[in-house]
Amino acid sequence: MSKRILLIDDSKTQLQYLKMNFEKAGFEVVTASDGSEGYRAVFESAPDVILSDIVMPKLNGLRLCRLIKNSDIIDKIPVVLLTVLDKKLDKFWGNKSGADKFILKTEEFSNIEAIVNKLIEANPISDEYRANILKNVQTGDFLDSTIDSTLSAFLMSSVLSSEFRGLNQYISHDSAFILELCKFINTFLEYDVMGIFLNSPDNNEKKILNFDIENAQVSSFVLEKIKRDFFLQMPDVTKFSTREFAHSIVMAPENPSGSIKNVSEFKSSYIFPIIASDSSLLGGICFYSRNDVNYKDKNFHDTMVNELTSLFQLRYVYSSTEYLSVTDGLTGLYNRRHFENSIEREFMRVKRYPADLSLAMLDIDFFKKINDTYGHQFGDYVLKQVANLVNGSFRKTDMIYRYGGEEFVIILTETPIENALIPLERLREKVESFKFSYNGQETNVTISIGLSCYNKDLTSYNMLIESTDKALYHAKQTGRNKLVTTSYE
Repeated sequence: MSKRILLIDDSKTQLQYLKMNFEKAGFEVVTASDGSEGYRAVFESAPDVILSDIVMPKLNGLRLCRLIKNSDIIDKIPVVLLTVLDKKLDKFWGNKSGADKFILKTEEFSNIEAIVNKLIEANPISDEYRANILKNVQTGDFLDSTIDSTLSAFLMSSVLSSEFRGLNQYISHDSAFILELCKFINTFLEYDVMGIFLNSPDNNEKKILNFDIENAQVSSFVLEKIKRDFFLQMPDVTKFSTREFAHSIVMAPENPSGSIKNVSEFKSSYIFPIIASDSSLLGGICFYSRNDVNYKDKNFHDTMVNELTSLFQLRYVYSSTEYLSVTDGLTGLYNRRHFENSIEREFMRVKRYPADLSLAMLDIDFFKKINDTYGHQFGDYVLKQVANLVNGSFRKTDMIYRYGGEEFVIILTETPIENALIPLERLREKVESFKFSYNGQETNVTISIGLSCYNKDLTSYNMLIESTDKALYHAKQTGRNKLVTTSYE
């Protein structure tokens, strides 16, 4: 079967020249004298390739190409755009139109033929695909409505892109970013419940699905089910545990109309992860509606996904930079700077809203001797292993820091001193029994721990730190490898 090419050009001379040469090359040639006629001819002839001029009256080649590539019926047919224009801007719009190739009219015919043959070989049109095209012959009225809808879709895409990019200003504040994102998406998309998840470079942070509830009151059972279904569809979900899932209601209706008590009430739902180019998880978004909503509608879906990916990537990079600034490079724990901010915040919180707060300091016994005996690389290995043991011994709500050198600090929130003793003593025993083996060398290590707790006699967080430090000093002075507490009655 010969290859079929559709030639579209308003110049009779150019059209005849191309037709003659392609027929000599063994092609079956169909011609059209303008874009509108050419668009109808695509459906009437189902060509293997389309070669079109750009500068034409009524419907130029750029718009024609965009119409073709926007159609689910004919979008796989390769399109070559021919022009005498060679400025960068012309090439830019040629590429944005979706053209498979953009070449000058002054190109030798042998080169044009080679390009066309290569495109046909790379994009073969099946008999089934061709038959489906021929079933959908377009009338003039349908062409006009198609042009209108396509141009409207492009206008919408342009506006959406601009609005999404305006949210860049909020990426440094997650709560504000989520709120503004909810407000914007709410202006063009129908849903009863939307969920937004921002992944964090800090593995200690909970995975929170932030809900925007549009009209109805949604039961906690439904929100829990949505949350579970959502995280099950996120990549690397095996790295999470259900204890790390949480949700927050960012927006809720002031005057709800009805209630949603079961997920079966939703007729439409859509969950998708937002993935970076390196396949890392940036976050995700989900929609649920009691109405039939096509969340994959081309008019907004691709633009929304692309813009969300860019936004989430920017936000993740910013968060990573912030995270690295408060993280110890060797152990991966929070650093002293982060500790000082956290302990001040927690101290002020329990002062204002009375609650339990314990603080522990631990020190690796005879660490200088370890460095002197086995070398600094072995010492770094010990620090990392102790950090891992500490990190695996406490709750997500407890905050662990490398305070400096061989010292670590743990803030135990909502924890009275008697309850803090249990995991700390367990940690001490765990370190004592652990075999530290590196590069063929092996040793045992112990730790000393000081523990203190907040009480009304402490007027500043520095006093709490000093109290804990005294307990640690006492533990080291009275034999090491022990836990000592200091409390104020």
